[in-house]
Amino acid sequence: MKKNLLFLMIPVFLLAKEVKIGFVESKKIISEYQATKSANIQFNEYVGVLRDSASRLQINIEKIKNELEAQKLLLSEEARLKKMDEIETFNRSYNQFLQDIFGPGGKVELKNDELMAPLLKKINDAVAKIAQGEGFSAVMDLTEGVYFASPDLNLTELVINDLNREYGPQTLPTGEAKKTIAVFYFREENEEAKNADLGQTCQNQLYTALKSKSNLYNIVSPAQVNSEILKKGIPTPRNVDDTQAINIGASLLCDYIILGRVSKSGSRVEFTITLKEVKGSREVGHRTSTVLEDIKLTESLNNELLTLLSELKTP
Repeated sequence: MKKNLLFLMIPVFLLAKEVKIGFVESKKIISEYQATKSANIQFNEYVGVLRDSASRLQINIEKIKNELEAQKLLLSEEARLKKMDEIETFNRSYNQFLQDIFGPGGKVELKNDELMAPLLKKINDAVAKIAQGEGFSAVMDLTEGVYFASPDLNLTELVINDLNREYGPQTLPTGEAKKTIAVFYFREENEEAKNADLGQTCQNQLYTALKSKSNLYNIVSPAQVNSEILKKGIPTPRNVDDTQAINIGASLLCDYIILGRVSKSGSRVEFTITLKEVKGSREVGHRTSTVLEDIKLTESLNNELLTLLSELKTP
């Protein structure tokens, strides 16, 4: 993913008073910030879906070309020209699809900006906060050609630790086994939510967020969850109730499952996310939130998930 930081860059002049200058390694911050790891996973999955769509279009074009080649001796001139026009139309559509998706200002670039813009702001805010707290007048980026900086002036680890504080410990205590978690399709409570397929969107977003914590938890994929649903004779993931979800979670050897409900009215999306312990069917906690724009749904889901997971640390 494309990542550009706008660190606090203050021109350094020879002033009468002493100027304290700090340094950060932006590449290290990006690679070790837990939120960017999750964003990278989400971005790569998004691009993968688009590439699959492009491949299907290309296969369709090749199929028509092969049909023309096989039938050209049997086709009339009019039919042959019609087939060639069809191929040309598909080629134009395919090229336009590639441009809309992968070209400048296309969906891939917009998705990158959507995922990274809020994270870059958080990074820059953290740099500014650390710099002010430590009494630095300016902060520069070692990635941008600064050849030497005293370790005492390097704020990188302080920034990383500050950013990752909301994610809690990143390793399990010695001897503690990983817990297994599965995320279920959210129950869509009105037609607008169904038409937007928000149930699956919520499931996929939370699964992506959990994957960034695979060092702490075993994550059951949505495909495994849906496969088990079909084995139980349930027509679709939309039809799973809480009791069935607990039973499916037990079949998948889960310690916890995540369920939810979602509704939509215009740009307003409301959801409830619930964390349940499979053994004993105990509810660990639930969170309800409302966002006014679909684009903010991912961030809100992730924040509520982190809040619920923090409950697992409570004895």
